Amino acid sequence: MRVIRPRAISAAERRRDLLLAGSMLAVGIAAGGLVLVTSSARLTGLLAIVAALGLGIGGAWLIRVTRPNRSRRLAGAMADVLATTFDDSYTLLVAPRLPIRDTERLDGILIGPGGVRILTARDWHGRYRVRGRTWEFDVRGGRGWIRCRTNPSFDATALRSGFIRWAADRGFRDLPLQAAVAFPMSQTRVVLEEPEDEIVTADNAPWWANSIGRVRRLDEAMGAQLASAVIEEAEQYARQARILAVERSR
Repeated sequence: MRVIRPRAISAAERRRDLLLAGSMLAVGIAAGGLVLVTSSARLTGLLAIVAALGLGIGGAWLIRVTRPNRSRRLAGAMADVLATTFDDSYTLLVAPRLPIRDTERLDGILIGPGGVRILTARDWHGRYRVRGRTWEFDVRGGRGWIRCRTNPSFDATALRSGFIRWAADRGFRDLPLQAAVAFPMSQTRVVLEEPEDEIVTADNAPWWANSIGRVRRLDEAMGAQLASAVIEEAEQYARQARILAVERSR
């Protein structure tokens, strides 16, 4: 299976972001040092402002660049699970950000002969059960199962609808497309009792891949065009998000 990360930050971009953060921090530290030695009240106030801005913006940007990213971590685990179950006729686009509602929940798009799968992943801890579209958590201790506060089936359905609208606007209509909820972490156990949606876990991934079937439902050329369209849109979305983040940090 080919794995593509449209939103992945290149080494050059990461170095540039770290350089920007370091430069702002250096300006802030230098201005703070000058505050201690200057005798002008007016200049002291100006330097204090510069120090606060430099340290604030530099610190915020450094945290943004270095902190762990839940989506990348979870989507990466999902890619590891699926990589062993599909051949190179399938492409997994990891965490592409598209102009659809709740795009941060879109952890992957799987494109191949069997069609398209819109994937949303969870890193839940514990034992869960899904019946139809009802999700329950095993609280143990004699209390049994209680209904989950959030419902990944609803999220998956919403993402599927959003992607269908996005694809139709770009000329991709009547795609063989389904939504699936992924639990790629071994910390999660899911009991499947006739779920209405596709559920893939670290344990049942081979079975799920086989259930998609070997019948070609999506033309190879159409699949390649769809993947290219997603990558182009995701990269444009990421560039706009980066510009907005810089503007907000000023």
